[in-house]
Amino acid sequence: MTALERHPDNRETIGQWTDEQHRDAMAGRGRVSHSIIERDGVPEGFLIGYDRRAEVGGIYVKRIVVNGKDRGTGTRALQAFVDAAFARGDVDLVWLLVRDGNARAQAVYRKLGFVRFEPGADEAPRFDAGADTPNQSFRMILRRG
Repeated sequence: MTALERHPDNRETIGQWTDEQHRDAMAGRGRVSHSIIERDGVPEGFLIGYDRRAEVGGIYVKRIVVNGKDRGTGTRALQAFVDAAFARGDVDLVWLLVRDGNARAQAVYRKLGFVRFEPGADEAPRFDAGADTPNQSFRMILRRG
């Protein structure tokens, strides 16, 4: 999975983790989930989510990466992840960060109902504690309902 993350097509649009960070996520350490995305039974990518219900009442999508763009694989995987999160009953929102120049991802997120979100001064520290905010990026959020 790290090879996919480090592929030249992905290096500029997503953060880079060490192998150890991926192993910790796969083990579920620190309220982190690591899911393999498959297409026709073949691994095509991964999605990493953080349980931030205690901080902001929601789930933070840290990373979604798929091999072979423009086939809808990532869109379907993210929709399934969001549906599962909201089905839990105690998740009010799902949010993520997207880099300014990542128009492909922004279009997918908008298609699924995510909107740009800037938390107020009172909320910002809770969202910042739950996510590393890279330069030249912004939050998008999807609220239940």
